[in-house]
Amino acid sequence: MKKIILFVDRSSGEKGRFFLQVIQKRLPGIKMHICRSVPSCVTEINQTKSYMENLIIVLFTDNEDRLDDLYEKKHIFQDKKIVMVLPKKNNRKISAIVHRFFPRYFTFMDDQYEDLCDVLNKMIMQ
Repeated sequence: MKKIILFVDRSSGEKGRFFLQVIQKRLPGIKMHICRSVPSCVTEINQTKSYMENLIIVLFTDNEDRLDDLYEKKHIFQDKKIVMVLPKKNNRKISAIVHRFFPRYFTFMDDQYEDLCDVLNKMIMQ
């Protein structure tokens, strides 16, 4: 069974709400768990039995501080299917950090998330 963990921090505001609306609309019927803080995301990932569920993790990082918080916990993301939404393009620090997560796909917040939803659909179908 496929399971998606969505990390969208509670303080991400309107951009976070828009992201969740798009994902929920484009992926109806898919088992999703929304984490609203880094600690709850870590707990959910640790509690998911990888042999029971095929896990996909979507990280909505609306600012550099949030990305840094997740990077401190990067060991839990090893060998997981990661998809990331990043705050801004053409930032060397962000680019350097993101590649250390080894994401399957990443996009930026100014996107409408159509491509991201297509990627998630393909990952779910595999």
